[in-house]
Parts: sequence; C-alpha cells; structure tokens
Amino acid sequence: MISPSLLHAAALALLIPALGLTACSKSKQDQADNAQAQLQQANQNLEQAQKNLAQAQQQAAEAKASAKKKEAQKKVADAKQDQARARQKQSEAKQASEHKTAQARSHAREQARSHSKPVCSDCGTISSITPIQRNAQHGSGVGAVAGGVAGGAIGSQIGHGAGKTIAEIAGALGGAYAGNAAEKHIRKVTVYRVNVAMDTGGTRSVTLNSVNGLSTGTRVRVDGHNLAPLR
Repeated sequence: MISPSLLHAAALALLIPALGLTACSKSKQDQADNAQAQLQQANQNLEQAQKNLAQAQQQAAEAKASAKKKEAQKKVADAKQDQARARQKQSEAKQASEHKTAQARSHAREQARSHSKPVCSDCGTISSITPIQRNAQHGSGVGAVAGGVAGGAIGSQIGHGAGKTIAEIAGALGGAYAGNAAEKHIRKVTVYRVNVAMDTGGTRSVTLNSVNGLSTGTRVRVDGHNLAPLR
C-alpha cells in the first residue's frame, strides 16, 4: 500500500508543471492585451493627430483667405480713392475749360463789335422776283394813225361844207384816240416785281422793266425805284 506521503509527493510533482504552464500562458495573454491596448492608443493618437492636422490646415486656409480678402479690400479702397481724385481733376478741368470758353466768346463778341461795319439801311437780299403782265403805257402810233384814218372817213360822211370838215377833224381825232387806246389794251408788256429783304428788317418792293441778271439771293442796294447789285 502506497503511503499518503508518496501520493502527496506524486500529486505535487504533477501539479507543479501544470502551474508553470498556466503562469506562462497568463503572461503571454497579458502581453497580448498590453499590445492591443497600445495599438488602440496609437490609433486614437493617430486619429487625434489627423484631426489636429485638418484643423490646422483649415485655420491656415482661413487665415490666407482673410489676408487675401484684406488685400483685395485695400486695393478696392485705393481704386476708389484714385477714382475720386480723377473725378475731382476732371471737374476742375471742365470748369477751367468752360471759363476759358466763356472768356474766348466774350472776347470774340467784343472784337466783332469793335470791327463790325455800319449797317447799310438801303441794302438787302432779293427774296423773290415775280413777272407781271401789264398794258403798254405808250402806243407805237400805228393804232392812232389807223384810228384817225377810220375816224376821218366816218366824219366825211357827215354834213356838208364847213360842218363836214369839222366832222372829219373830230372823227380823225376821236379815231386816233380810240385807236391808240385799243393798241395799248391789246399790246402787253412784262414787268418784274422784286421783293428785297432789308438788312435792317422788313421788305421793300421795286418794279423793274428788266431784271438785268438779278436773281433770288442777290445782294442789292435799293436806290429809289432801281436796284444796284452790291460787289
């Protein structure tokens, strides 16, 4: 029969290796857990670093945009100031030009008044020429002769002696007058009514027997019932 002490020794001999294996396994598991924890911590650190980097990049972009915005705003302000100065110079130049123009016009008017010729009260410009048909004022004599002959012939048929002679004379005179009047009525002449717009204002009309080369627009001097072209 095996003694209890031997059994206890044998049990201890079997238990000791098992305990060693268990301790070794536990140590390996702890190391694995530590490594896993370190990996998780590293991942968290990396994620935080990435967040920090993104935030830093965003802040840098915002700062750059803000700087560009300020620069652009400064350029706009400078451009507005340049525009205001240019407008001021333009206004000053315009005022100076208007002032000089007014002075030049005033000087020109004064010179024109000092060198102006005296107004011709009888001078003007022909505005119209109208032909007019009129009876002749003087007969050629043919009508008077013919009328006198006819009147004398008619008078010779009246009375006897001295009465006949008187009748012939009266008939000749009456016939001559009637013949001359008839000739003037039949014989027409053309005259020209010329209207002249005077330099001093108004219009004057002159009747001419011939225009002698005058036409509308001709400068003339009115001399009584005649017109003299101006040179």
